[in-house]
Amino acid sequence: MSKRRNSRSSRKSNEENIRLEHTLEGNEDPIYNAPRLYNGKPVINISERRFGPPPINKQSQQYKTHLQQMDYINKHSELKPVFDSIFTHRLMQTVHGDQGHPNVPYQDIYLLTYDQTFIHAYLLLHENSHEHYTYLICHGIRHQIEDLNKIIDRFYNDFGNVLIIDYRGFGNSSGRQSERGAYIDVQTAFDYLLTLNEIDSKRIVIYGVSMGVALAIQLATEPNNSENIHACILENGFTSFKDAAADQSTFAWFLPSKIFSVGMKSIDKVHQLHVPVMYLSGLNDRTIHPKQTKQLFQATTNSKHCQLEIYADAGHTDVKQMPDYIKRSYKPFMKAVWKIQNPDQTNLQPPILVTDHGKRRTSSVYECTEQQIQHVQSTNLSSCSCFH
Repeated sequence: MSKRRNSRSSRKSNEENIRLEHTLEGNEDPIYNAPRLYNGKPVINISERRFGPPPINKQSQQYKTHLQQMDYINKHSELKPVFDSIFTHRLMQTVHGDQGHPNVPYQDIYLLTYDQTFIHAYLLLHENSHEHYTYLICHGIRHQIEDLNKIIDRFYNDFGNVLIIDYRGFGNSSGRQSERGAYIDVQTAFDYLLTLNEIDSKRIVIYGVSMGVALAIQLATEPNNSENIHACILENGFTSFKDAAADQSTFAWFLPSKIFSVGMKSIDKVHQLHVPVMYLSGLNDRTIHPKQTKQLFQATTNSKHCQLEIYADAGHTDVKQMPDYIKRSYKPFMKAVWKIQNPDQTNLQPPILVTDHGKRRTSSVYECTEQQIQHVQSTNLSSCSCFH
């Protein structure tokens, strides 16, 4: 019985690899007969949303852009999963904490990737979602989205709209863990955001932590993506997967790179980052040495704006939870980015914090002139611009 089970598992894995290869090579047609539900949750077919109903116009600029993105993924994940190192499996093992769900309104959905993998996602939108920044969160190697409800709540309550996904093989997402697969998953999530009318596609911020930094860098360095990324915030990333392994075991440093089935060589890509970037580093990080974040920062030479924020008391994933993070790092960075992205200053900056948005609406009442108040009293309340 176990042999039969292993045979089925092996055959399924092989089919996944073939679909992945075909997608990266541009030989896989978008799927239109996908199920509407997976694990009882709605499935969103990204190919259909992006390319429209069949038949696909493969000469369209949208489809040509898709092929360029797949080619970029293929070129920057050259290591094929031939060798399955003990170090790779140890580092890729997800550690589950107390499973939970966001305590704020959210959509529990699956995104169907270009190679037919079902990616579990939470989408959180404010009622006035178009007025806020939208954060695509790329979590670390030892987490799944159901472990991160407190972080999700924090981003929603303080920073804006949120989309967070589990990469293939993580949490409830289908498929097997792989570098190239994870790149496709994050690209799929980003493409989904670009199809949402409820958000402003020019205000998307990519937030990566640990391994998520490598995924964010991959996404942001693809030329077709950068114009739609407002900024990146990257917390305690590594220069390459092998370097991360070396921090866990000195022996890994002496092993050849080809023995690892994951490359994630961010240090070779960051010079292609043109979007504004803020690197966050915790000096108490016991998982990835802080020097790796510094090396990424120093190699990011072509960004419109790049800064490094070092926190002496922070560890591997808690820089954003430091008491002075918002005032010291986050607000100044977002204000600087807005000035760079809007040099003509004709557009008003959206609220940097959701809480600021509430204060702005309340305080604006007191900005009304006496004449405006009298006018409002004699007409309709909504006619005063101060109340919008």
